[in-house]
Amino acid sequence: MNELKYIDKIQRDDSLLSMPQSLSQMLTLVGSDDYSIEDLIKVVMNDPGLTSRILKMANSSFYGHRSEISTLHQAVMMLGATQIKCLVLSASVFQVQKLESDYNLDIKGMFTHFIGVALVSKNLADFLGHNQSEELFIAGLLHDIGQLFFIRHFPQDYMQVEERLSEFPSRFEAEQKILGIDHAAIGQMLAEKWGFPAILKDTIGGHHNSAPNIAENQTMQIIQLADLLHPYSSDDTPIKIEKRMASIGQLINLLNINHNDIETVTRNLPNEIITIADSFGIDIGDPSELLARANRELFNSFITIEHLFRERQDLSQRILIEERRAAVMETKNVAIATLSHYINNAAMAISGRAQLLKMLRDRERIIDKDDRLDNILEVVEKSLKKIMAVILELRDLTNLEEIEKYSESNAICIDDRVQSRLKELENSGEVLLPVQEAQPDK
Repeated sequence: MNELKYIDKIQRDDSLLSMPQSLSQMLTLVGSDDYSIEDLIKVVMNDPGLTSRILKMANSSFYGHRSEISTLHQAVMMLGATQIKCLVLSASVFQVQKLESDYNLDIKGMFTHFIGVALVSKNLADFLGHNQSEELFIAGLLHDIGQLFFIRHFPQDYMQVEERLSEFPSRFEAEQKILGIDHAAIGQMLAEKWGFPAILKDTIGGHHNSAPNIAENQTMQIIQLADLLHPYSSDDTPIKIEKRMASIGQLINLLNINHNDIETVTRNLPNEIITIADSFGIDIGDPSELLARANRELFNSFITIEHLFRERQDLSQRILIEERRAAVMETKNVAIATLSHYINNAAMAISGRAQLLKMLRDRERIIDKDDRLDNILEVVEKSLKKIMAVILELRDLTNLEEIEKYSESNAICIDDRVQSRLKELENSGEVLLPVQEAQPDK
């Protein structure tokens, strides 16, 4: 059985993923109830390379301190346990770039996903008043560490999973079928071998558990929602995206939050990802590559919307032929709510990327030689207003009986209505923020 060689590797090899002893000691220490800063400093001092990096980071322009941080005690007090742990992680786990060229794997995309899940997990935990937000940040960084184990130690095996993803409902199930074991199970074994605290072992091993099994586990709900909100999209298809959106709806209900809350905790995510990657030396590519990758994901989302629209049109047509008017109306309402939700998410993504682009220009990470960026962003803004006008109109279409129609037929004056909406938005003079749609009925 394939899984035996992976398990044997974990049990016998002490150099897995080059995980330094200092990280294992640190995670165990911080997971206890009675650790002190002095205890943390003692662990750090046993690693001269880590000590040097901590002092260098504490004195970086990112923190803007006027006076020099000259002692390890000052640096640890300033940075805190979370950032110290991230420094150790970035020095070891996030170092597999060579495999990107050897096996055509999107390692930088994976690292962007890890950082994104870590940030969303911490932001959600803070928003919900969870008392272990730092641990959830680390859990987010490490939730897919089983994938890194496969990629580093068995890259040819894992390429089979990458090449056959389209045959399976998810990456998780592809791993189970092809490798005999999934990355969550492998990750939990690694966490146990390294002596990680229970919260890390449980979230790494259980972040793909089904929603009914985590109904009382807020920590697992946060990690799962963060994983879904910032996906590693190489295996996305229209069916998988639709399934992911349904899972997001379930977890939002379990956590008793809404889509406005989600927008709040993810609003500055692109900027936060770039900042964390820069601060901890994790290579996710330059910002323009990150933006290009985000645009590709956005394009895939639009293709998905088109696919879903055609599907629902066909379904509505078949039901109309069968003269089931009541069923038609219900189906249209669900379709409109679903499409409005997807279009709204796409508009939010466009708005976020536009803000990121402007931020990169302001930071001089992008050179706008021809001064065309402001005009481009103005076009984006106007286009978003048109999208919002359509979304608002789609919302009202769920109650067709109250909508005014042309006098000579039952047709709706849709063009006039959209133009009226657009004029209202343009006259408001406000900066456009996408409208949050309610999750459609399941």
